Parts: sequence; C-alpha cells; structure tokens
Amino acid sequence: MAIENGTYIKLSYTGSVNGVPFDTTDAEVAKTAGIFRENAMYGPSIVKVGAGHLLPGVDEDLAGKEIGKEYTLVVPAEKAFGEHKKEELKAIDKKAFEKKPELFERVKIEGRDGVVVNKVGSRYIVDFNHPLAGQDVAYVYTIEGVVEDGTEQLAGMIKLLTGRDMKVSAEDKTFVSIEIPAMMAMYNQNWLMTQYMVSQEAFLIFPEIENVKFIESFPRPNYKAEEESAPAEEQAAE
Repeated sequence: MAIENGTYIKLSYTGSVNGVPFDTTDAEVAKTAGIFRENAMYGPSIVKVGAGHLLPGVDEDLAGKEIGKEYTLVVPAEKAFGEHKKEELKAIDKKAFEKKPELFERVKIEGRDGVVVNKVGSRYIVDFNHPLAGQDVAYVYTIEGVVEDGTEQLAGMIKLLTGRDMKVSAEDKTFVSIEIPAMMAMYNQNWLMTQYMVSQEAFLIFPEIENVKFIESFPRPNYKAEEESAPAEEQAAE
C-alpha cells in the first residue's frame, strides 16, 4: 500500500547532521547521541502526510512510500531549516541584555531566540537564524502504519501541537470532547490559537460533529496529606 497525501500515519525517524542526530523518535538513539530529554515523549509520531507537520523535504518524500520499509534521504537546506540569512544577524546594544552574555550563548532578546556570535564595541552580534540554517540534513524514517481511527488521529495532532497526551472522545455524534490538563494556558502561551487549530482539525476528521468541547479539570488539593507530612518535615529541619 503506497501512502497518499492526506493520510494519517505513525512515523519513526531520526534526523542528523554530519552523522550526529539532532532529532529522533527513538529514546535509545537520543540517549546515545546525548540529546535525550526526560520530559519528551518518544515513540512513533502521528502525522498527516502533506499537511506541513514535518520539514518540507521530509513531508514531500512520504507520498508514494510503503509501510514498514526504512527510507533514507538528504534534505537540502532550503527544504530543511532554510538558508542562513545575513539579515538575521543583528547588532544589539549591551544595555538590552539583563546580564553580560557569553560568546555562543543562546539568548532571548527582543522576543526572539538567538545565539551571540561576536562582540563589536558595545554591541553584541546575535544570530537569529535557526541553529541548523544553511545545512543539509539527513533523515532515516519508517512508516510504521496508517492511523484510521478518528480519535487517535486527533489525539496525535494534539500531541504534535502541544507535546502532551490528551484524551479524545467522540462517543456523542454531535460533538468531540478533549480532556486538557489543568492550567494548560500557563503551560502553553499560545493556547487560544492552539485550541482553534485543534478545533479545525477535529471538524476535518469528524465532518458530522457540530462542536468541539475542551474539558479542563482541577483536582482538589490534598491539604490533609500536606498537614500530616508537615511535622516530619519540621523535625527533619531541626
């Protein structure tokens, strides 16, 4: 079965530059490469082919491929993280920084992420290009399978957008409900826009529904347990 655009798939992949992985769905590869993150969710990602969920070069390569086969491709810079643009090198006065930055330190300045690459007089040169801009990247990937179930498709899109697992229910034919973590707006500053994007995806997946409901629950704090543990903590402090 050849994969077509618009198909939801489970995808395993590893991206590397000069043989060094920078992104992977495999926890063991991440550990070996020194890029493992404790809070990251490893395992195959659910993506919609041709929807722009991946680098353009990778997304374009998926159509026509077979399930279960391993593929390797080299993505040119213009279809990966873009060319390195000189106009993205900015001279920033030292007064704009809260503390003196070090050379090659990653900083957030003027609402953008960049890297300090030089210092000229009282100004620091900050590179706002993506760290991998201007470089060709290699990908090894396997399409593990096709995702047919609508709730699994939507849950996959939510995880892709938020990095979190959320329970999706479509038992009622008029609406889809999504259980979201408490205080989600604090974790995701773009939560309102994310909700809109999730809703639009839900309407595409479930053309018969009329509403999308986001359900946020706040568990009752266990004050009693906290009070019982207080004396022990106080004794330990003494």
